[in-house]
Amino acid sequence: MLEATFAPPAPPALALSEHRNLRFATLFLLYFAQGLPFGLIDFALPAWLAQNGASAAAIGSVQALVILPWTFKLAYGLLMDRYAFLAMGRRRPWIIIGQFGLAAAFLAMALVNPGVQQIGLIAAIAFALGLSSAVQDVAVDGLAVDILPAGEIERVNGYMFGAQAIGIAVSAAASGYLIAYFGLPAAVLTLAAIILVILILVLIVRERPGERLLPWTSGAASQRNLDLHLGGFGPIIRNLCTAMFTRQTLILVPALVATVAAWGIFLGMAPLFAANVLGWEKNIYSSWSGQASLVAGFASVLLFGLMAERWGARRLFVVSAVLSAASAGAMLIVQGHWTNPVFFIAAIFMLNALNVLRGVAAGSLAMRLCTPAIAATQFAVFMALLNLGRSLASASLGWIDSLGGIPAMFIAMIVCSLTAAVFALAAKVGR
Repeated sequence: MLEATFAPPAPPALALSEHRNLRFATLFLLYFAQGLPFGLIDFALPAWLAQNGASAAAIGSVQALVILPWTFKLAYGLLMDRYAFLAMGRRRPWIIIGQFGLAAAFLAMALVNPGVQQIGLIAAIAFALGLSSAVQDVAVDGLAVDILPAGEIERVNGYMFGAQAIGIAVSAAASGYLIAYFGLPAAVLTLAAIILVILILVLIVRERPGERLLPWTSGAASQRNLDLHLGGFGPIIRNLCTAMFTRQTLILVPALVATVAAWGIFLGMAPLFAANVLGWEKNIYSSWSGQASLVAGFASVLLFGLMAERWGARRLFVVSAVLSAASAGAMLIVQGHWTNPVFFIAAIFMLNALNVLRGVAAGSLAMRLCTPAIAATQFAVFMALLNLGRSLASASLGWIDSLGGIPAMFIAMIVCSLTAAVFALAAKVGR
């Protein structure tokens, strides 16, 4: 008598397009990873450099080089939409490259263990971290547009923006402690280990069923990705121009620029307020800002995405803009009590939270306007426009100061915020 043998069924493949919770967790962790370099370079490393005698110019050069690669996100988007190994998914290979780059840069810093006098080497590693995180950012944004159903966009943007803020805060606290008590190699090895754990997740999931996990494994490109891939810079640029010159986009863009300009004015004004009005040392303002960023990050994960999903991203964008104007107006009303730090601390927490809420709403609106075939490029353009708003604010800060000092800066915040609200109402994008 022949005995029947039964092989256990193969476990279902992990595909982001098929599993809601897997999508949420993966996008959260990838945005968390993007925050890790900035917690180190913007907070922990400058403190270590300053304590060991580095000049302000040296510290500034390191911070400048970590953010410099982010100014070329449009170029990365074009490359990703043009060149794709579709058998592994449209975005996943680029995400793996970004993750490997982050891990390699952290490991290189641990290996060479640069001293304070080796600013050039530290700055070069900071540039590598910035480049890797920027490449990953563009790829992850493109992945989100590709795989998120319309009903998940707002909630996931809450998770992503919150995860990045939490990643920055966790990295700043952990690396600051580890540098102080165990040295720089211990700090960057810890960050590299976190990146590698997240990389393992990226290596074992697919974007869509049937794709390859790795170049040498079995699998094939999905028909959807084959249909979307344009395969040339010319078609990508033509599609981009068509997508960016729709009525909705042209009306929404001024809203995006104006709301970030309001935040940029506050970022430039706040250290002046802390030093000149309150007489704070620099680390006091940085400490309060870090705490506010962490609170805003958790609020984004737990609340802001759900709020945008329930009430609509456009409504929340308008609400965040109006409340930003109201916060600046409240600071003008209590001008006679500015020497009481309670009012300024409240403004720091309120405006940080509103900035993250605005980011969730703006990211959701931008995703809804993106064309899937050019999502990486188009979303990079939207993010570049947000950076333009901050740059314009920074460039105009001296002129605003000449008009009336800190009160004029609060007035400029009100004008920018209300302008953003008006344009967002007119854009008719989403709810």
